[in-house]
Amino acid sequence: MTSSRAQAALSAKGVLGIASGMLAATVRFTPAEGGQRLRTYAAIHRQRPAGVAEDLVRRRLTPLTVLIPAP
Repeated sequence: MTSSRAQAALSAKGVLGIASGMLAATVRFTPAEGGQRLRTYAAIHRQRPAGVAEDLVRRRLTPLTVLIPAP
């Protein structure tokens, strides 16, 4: 793995951690549960979890959008 690829992987992991924490803090559950909710939302919407995490961190998505299923 090249240095830039390793850096990108570490960066994506950091963003996933921050986004999982944001979800967990919103409804008071564990960061692991937040990560699971993030991955579930990403799968339902056919997106990459890292992309959803990036959108959460950059405030293009709200935590409630990810946590509350659409009707």
